[in-house]
Amino acid sequence: EATLALIDLEAPFNGTITEVPGKTGDQVQPGSIAYRLDDLSRLLVDVQITEVDINRILPGQPVSLSFDAIQDVEYTGVVDQVGRVGTSLQGVVNFTITIELTNPDEQVRPGMTAAVTIATDQLPDVLLVPNRAVRLREGQYVVYMLKDGVPTSTNITLGLTSDEYSEALEGLEEGDVLVLNPPTEFQAGPPAGGGGMRGGNN
Repeated sequence: EATLALIDLEAPFNGTITEVPGKTGDQVQPGSIAYRLDDLSRLLVDVQITEVDINRILPGQPVSLSFDAIQDVEYTGVVDQVGRVGTSLQGVVNFTITIELTNPDEQVRPGMTAAVTIATDQLPDVLLVPNRAVRLREGQYVVYMLKDGVPTSTNITLGLTSDEYSEALEGLEEGDVLVLNPPTEFQAGPPAGGGGMRGGNN
């Protein structure tokens, strides 16, 4: 009777059977997967965040998502869980965070690849400078401003930084014309770190 009772399988949650690996007549081995069950009413995305940025990620933060397989559609979500323990891979420590989609539709399917942008800080009326125009010289951020047709080095102070833009706190005014490709002898790369305003809205 105990053996016969094992014939029945009871799912631990309500969902939809999305995969049946076995076929009638197959020999069943211990540990074999009988069915795959997915709860399609709640879609989650797991994302790896580096240790540099993890302390800026908090549950409830807004997220925008796009999928390679779904063109010209942007979805929204929120940070649901933030991992407390990191894992090291090739010297880089990452933490897993879980994001819940808030507006999924029938186009979103489990297993799709998602691009995720997490808004960690939002500032209104901010003067932005493209990171391509910023260089680091002797510990000081500089841009090359076009004055009378001549690129002139100008020291600036930066605030929050995203992948493409940085907040200019001092040294620039709206309307200043900058040189994106300054003289090669001063090119030392864009602002270091890149972990300030990760994909935030400016």
